[in-house]
Amino acid sequence: MKRKKQNHVIPILLAVVLIALSVLLFVLFSRVLPDKRSTLCDPQTEREPGRIAIVTPAPTLLDLYVNFNWTETTTISVYDHRANRIVPMDLEEYIVGVVSAEMPAYYEFEALKAQAVASRTYTLYRMAHGRCQTNPDADICTNSKCCQAFSTHERMQNTWGKDYANNYNRIAEAVMGTAGEVLVYDGKLCDALYHACSGGQTEDSEHVYANALPYLRGVDSPYEDPMRTEDVAIGEDALIELILTKYPECGITDDNFRERIAIDKAYPSGRVETLRLGNETITGKQARNLFGLRSTMFTITWPEDGIVFHTKGYGHGVGMIQNGANGMAKHGSKYREILLHYYTEVTIASYGADGIATPSPEDADIPLVPEG
Repeated sequence: MKRKKQNHVIPILLAVVLIALSVLLFVLFSRVLPDKRSTLCDPQTEREPGRIAIVTPAPTLLDLYVNFNWTETTTISVYDHRANRIVPMDLEEYIVGVVSAEMPAYYEFEALKAQAVASRTYTLYRMAHGRCQTNPDADICTNSKCCQAFSTHERMQNTWGKDYANNYNRIAEAVMGTAGEVLVYDGKLCDALYHACSGGQTEDSEHVYANALPYLRGVDSPYEDPMRTEDVAIGEDALIELILTKYPECGITDDNFRERIAIDKAYPSGRVETLRLGNETITGKQARNLFGLRSTMFTITWPEDGIVFHTKGYGHGVGMIQNGANGMAKHGSKYREILLHYYTEVTIASYGADGIATPSPEDADIPLVPEG
């Protein structure tokens, strides 16, 4: 009997030892291994009031909807010009990729939200007006020269490295915090153009494109930082060759180019309307393309050899300015104030999967530019 009792005691002792070891190992590993939430928006990390942290180690479309309780879905076809394939994608998922590519993740949160609304509006407008020009079988593409820039998760990871999850979640919050919101004029979607930097003044749409749109009027942009400037110097021989290759009958020569190249007219914004090249008169837009300038807001000086174009701004100059939006956000503006400043007389509305946009009353009586 004594021997039999001893046989029962040994397994019990072994079980106790194993349980104790398991508890010890659990405690040790829980201290050594990082909490998977540490790869994301740390709840202790400083962020804007009202922001919520998404805690997932691998951001997915599902996370967007679970975390933000968003149920509306609009599927679009996106032509990935790098992979040369059309990808079906949810609208909000696509907008996260666009904002990730179009605006630095470190920009102010309200600027990111303004970019999300502008990009969403631009996308839906393009879908309703001819779709993608690069690939007519797609609604929109990832080529910024045709539609909008776009970053896949792989490109985000390559660009952001260890900051990937934090940056993704910050932009996802901005997108889903404005989910479904679009810009409307007279009950119709706007062509929500935007660009990097205006040089302090945006441009009326008809001075750059064919149509005069009432919501794309030139406005002051007082908070652009940095104010993008660049000097483009072209030597005499290169200048003359460049001009004569494009305009062989203009009459420009080595002897007369200083007298026969001049700004002919400029818009009130300071952007060049027309530039005289000998017998030819070209638009500021044509001059920008010909000489590789960042914008049409430029002046000219003449050093000993050649010409120097002094440019301000970066982009076409129409609609919302990205670093201007960031500057307004730094001065206290919310995303609605930013949008209603750069897009004149518009309404911010909600766009659902059924395509119906309903105006929002929240954009009434918002000051255009904050004081301070």
